[in-house]
Amino acid sequence: PPLDSIKTMVASEFQVKDAFLDPYGIPTVQVTREPAKEKFQRLLEQLRQQGLIAAIRGTADGLTIKVFQKSQVKPSNKNINLGLFLGTIATVFLAGYYLWTAGVFGSQVLQQQLIAIVDPAANPYLKAGLFAGGLLSIIGLHEFGHKAAARHHKMDATLPYFVPGPPPIGTFGALISLKSPPANRDQLFDLGLSGPVVGFAVTIAVAALSVLIGILPNASQSTQLAQWSSTCGAQLGTSGCLSNIDFSIWPGQPLILIIISQLTSMVRPGVLLDGQLFFAAQIGALLTFLNIVPAWQLDGGHISRAVFGAEVHKVASVIGLLLLFFAGYWTFGILILAFMFFSRRGFAGVEPLDDISPVSNSRKLLYILALGMLLLTFAFSPF
Repeated sequence: PPLDSIKTMVASEFQVKDAFLDPYGIPTVQVTREPAKEKFQRLLEQLRQQGLIAAIRGTADGLTIKVFQKSQVKPSNKNINLGLFLGTIATVFLAGYYLWTAGVFGSQVLQQQLIAIVDPAANPYLKAGLFAGGLLSIIGLHEFGHKAAARHHKMDATLPYFVPGPPPIGTFGALISLKSPPANRDQLFDLGLSGPVVGFAVTIAVAALSVLIGILPNASQSTQLAQWSSTCGAQLGTSGCLSNIDFSIWPGQPLILIIISQLTSMVRPGVLLDGQLFFAAQIGALLTFLNIVPAWQLDGGHISRAVFGAEVHKVASVIGLLLLFFAGYWTFGILILAFMFFSRRGFAGVEPLDDISPVSNSRKLLYILALGMLLLTFAFSPF
């Protein structure tokens, strides 16, 4: 559309001071400074109907709106999403089978001895499926939380891309690709918080289910378990295998799982948690922590960028990376640094189209929820 048409659309929402083409030929409209969030969103709706998009920034004496041709969004190949998902189901199922047969102690003999005591009739394939169902529910619903937020705010986003991996986890997680930018900091905040909140809730549900279907050993089983623990500990050079699985020590375990284990002792005293589901919950807590760290373009990075803006977000990213290294997640921290380097954007986060309007007060309060999840899922690296 000609510059006059663009000026008319902008003038329907803002008081226009000037309109011109900048040296690169980009339509630019200068308007008076005023609260712009709702007005700019309405303007974006008008522009979208014309195949256009805009960005608004502050200047010394007002606001500047630049209008661009909106890029055509190419439809993604859903067969790739489906293939990766089916492949990840297979690798996570195999990981669950490995966990049930080889166990957390890395010894098939010790694991089979334990199974013979607590659940000799267990079907290893059902146990593998239990682990796969728990873990994929956490990861998948986390990503669909992002997808739902993107759809709510009319942002183009792909379906989740699941990433298969080797045992004992069977996957490197999943991700969605955002094909259009958030309109403002509110949308960026929602995009960042939605996934971790959903994943965190499902993690709690999976951990609780591990309690509900756990086994209550009888007196004979308890005696055999004590003997097995002593024998296992002697082979592994520890005081006892079961005594080393202590869910009451932080930060060796996430606080949220400690709380659930403490509730377990009151609701079902003496219960043996279902190991397959509880391990899935442990991975879920780990993934939530790694995602909610306020660094770069992680989910927590989106949240901090939305709340604090570009400059403070850079400081938050440094703090987030230091937290990762302090907790022992060196590989993940180095991977983030590599992405930052090769993206050539350094600590910069995702930039919304409207970067002058602050995040809403309700979302500032919700930031406490993000900090709470960070605290409740924090634990030293188990690797």
